[in-house]
Amino acid sequence: MQAAPKVKSSASWAFDLMVMSVGAALAAGAAVGFAFSGSVDGVWFAACALSVPLIVLLSLFPLRLSRHGVGIEVGFESAVLVALVVLLGHPLGALTIWALGQTVAQLSKRKRLDVRLFNVAITVICGTAAVLVMRLGDGLGRTSPAELLAVGAGCVVFFVLDLIISAFSVAVEEGTSLWEQVRHSGGLLAGLVFVGIDSLGYLAALVGRALPPWASLLLAVPLATILIASQALSRAAEQRRRLNSLFDASGAIFGASSGEEVLSLLAEHAEAVLDRPQTGLRDEPPGDREIGAPVTGLETPYWLVTPSATLRRTDGELDRQALESLAGVGAQTFARLDLVAELGRQARTDLLTGLPNRLMFTDRLDSALLGASARRQVAVLYLDLDGFKSVNDRFGHAAGDELLRTVAERLTQVVGPRDCVARLGGDEFAVLLSDVGHVSVVKQLCTDVLAAVRREAVVAGHGVMVGTSVGVVLSSGGDYAAEVMRNADMAMYSAKSRGKSQYQLYEESLGADRILRLELIEALRTGIRDDLVVHYQPVVNLDTGRIGGVEALVRWRRDGALVPPDLFIPAAEDSGLIVPLGQRVLQQVVADSPQLVRAAGGPIDLAVNMSAHQLHDPTFVPAVRAAVEAFGDSRLVLEMTETVLVQDDPHTATTLERLTGAGARLSIDDFGVGFSSIGYLQHLPVDVVKIDRSFVRDIDHLPRSRALVDAILVMASALDLDVVAEGIERESQADVLRMAGCSDGQGYLYARPQPLAEVLATLRDQSSLSRLSS
Repeated sequence: MQAAPKVKSSASWAFDLMVMSVGAALAAGAAVGFAFSGSVDGVWFAACALSVPLIVLLSLFPLRLSRHGVGIEVGFESAVLVALVVLLGHPLGALTIWALGQTVAQLSKRKRLDVRLFNVAITVICGTAAVLVMRLGDGLGRTSPAELLAVGAGCVVFFVLDLIISAFSVAVEEGTSLWEQVRHSGGLLAGLVFVGIDSLGYLAALVGRALPPWASLLLAVPLATILIASQALSRAAEQRRRLNSLFDASGAIFGASSGEEVLSLLAEHAEAVLDRPQTGLRDEPPGDREIGAPVTGLETPYWLVTPSATLRRTDGELDRQALESLAGVGAQTFARLDLVAELGRQARTDLLTGLPNRLMFTDRLDSALLGASARRQVAVLYLDLDGFKSVNDRFGHAAGDELLRTVAERLTQVVGPRDCVARLGGDEFAVLLSDVGHVSVVKQLCTDVLAAVRREAVVAGHGVMVGTSVGVVLSSGGDYAAEVMRNADMAMYSAKSRGKSQYQLYEESLGADRILRLELIEALRTGIRDDLVVHYQPVVNLDTGRIGGVEALVRWRRDGALVPPDLFIPAAEDSGLIVPLGQRVLQQVVADSPQLVRAAGGPIDLAVNMSAHQLHDPTFVPAVRAAVEAFGDSRLVLEMTETVLVQDDPHTATTLERLTGAGARLSIDDFGVGFSSIGYLQHLPVDVVKIDRSFVRDIDHLPRSRALVDAILVMASALDLDVVAEGIERESQADVLRMAGCSDGQGYLYARPQPLAEVLATLRDQSSLSRLSS
């Protein structure tokens, strides 16, 4: 990549050629006139030999007044012209030597040929005008104030004419106004310095008139001082210009929005900073007569390159520093663009799995919905892992992260290459199918997804198995992404509530059910304190018929009617309200326990159901300990389902140990319909198993049911566990259980769940019968 050089306009070329033509004509006219004047002698040859090198030397110390590529340089070599005119008194000879010296000086510089020729022409034109003005003082006397005034006027005319012609040339080339080019902060100061230098030429002429030639050497000191000062001024102005250009370049480049724009701005501003049109950007390093700086941050190497403008080392170092500064700004900008791109990628990508995150998935879903139709439906699968929390709790979060990555890989392998798999957060994933012709395709994919996730995965050196519940939404377009995701979420929760590890297609009724469920949860939240009541169902000894304990069962009285437990208990579990609900039940049982014990005539077992969520409640163990102390000789039995035991993690096991250490007994409710792992019974402090009613229902006429109950009883006996049979409704069922060796049972045959007043009456009746029989 190379910056395109500036192309001069036809108007600019026309003006420059006109100036060059006038300058050449004046120089030729002066030389011819001087040659035929008869004044050429050894003195003039000596003057030429001394003046031409001095002109070349002084031309090396110009004062720069311009910007933007084409420079306006004001030199101080015109002092030589003043000395020649005043000392030798022949204007044509002075102009001839002046033109020759300027030609040698300009042709030795490393600039464009047209620029060098143009500068020669200007100096000849300005010198001719200055000589004409200075010759006006010839008739006023030599070495007089009039002559000094004429010389000063000539110097001023030289400077002003030089400035105007140069500025006009730049204005034509750049399409700006003459005033914009003329107004320069250092113009007045430069004019004063210029006149001061030229006055040294007049002083040298005066010294040459009155003193020996060697005395002119005394002028070398003030001349050198002025040249050094002017060069310092020029360098300071150039440094200021470069710094301003670097600031402008930094702001423009750092604000670029793409790598291509950065490269373009680097090329543009490198030329402006160095004020050299040959400066540019390319993919090759600098050559022998070039200075360059590498631009890092891209796969393809680029270099900012400029020609070596001078043989002086300091100028080359300044150019190199400027290019390196620009290259540094470019590298920082590339780094910023890379960082912005990476942040953008991270904002739309899940860092753990590398899958798209919720934001990117939603964007893709929006795009897919725009192109959806009845023949080209969009399908969204919303997945939530089942049992993931137990893996996290048991093996740690690192193992959980490993499992999530495994699930992500499996989902990616199952879906098609044009489909999108995303991790929405936590253990939730989503799949987008943007071109579905028939619902059977989605159902088959759901089956494949369930099977893929259910396969055993090895994490932290252990084999684990998790399932997933999937909610599915099909859309023919016209829906918003947020609406589709919300419906898929509802379908997923419906699948989870139906037993997990299955999929559920979204139906309109699910939305209504979800609203009812939310309303139910909100009503339950406000009704836990005042609307919950506790009923009690007796547990009897099958041999004696005596009541040995009661099970506390929560009921919700809403709008004068009792809400079925199977309706509000799952809602309480899902919403987390099961923890305050359990606290409320335990508090009520503690409050009722003195009346229950008195009615029973002695200590009894008081059973309370326990949720897995309560094991993570830090107040639960202290509350159980307080309840055990309040019961005295009566025993607190905490009933839990087998799903509590499945959470085979150190925290669960530790909490169960703390509960038994506090004096509570642990009972497994609905035993046989869950995981039924004897390993759990071996390692956890379980005291009682309650045979599920599904086994008891057919025990009096189905041998298979009888065999299953026998097996449970044998196992319980081997593990020294008490057994309670649930759901006894017929005497024949009780007879079979009694003969099989089951000691206790409960069911409608003996008593339904009763309010406190009724169960107290039942206990008193039993107590009265017991006293009469004794």
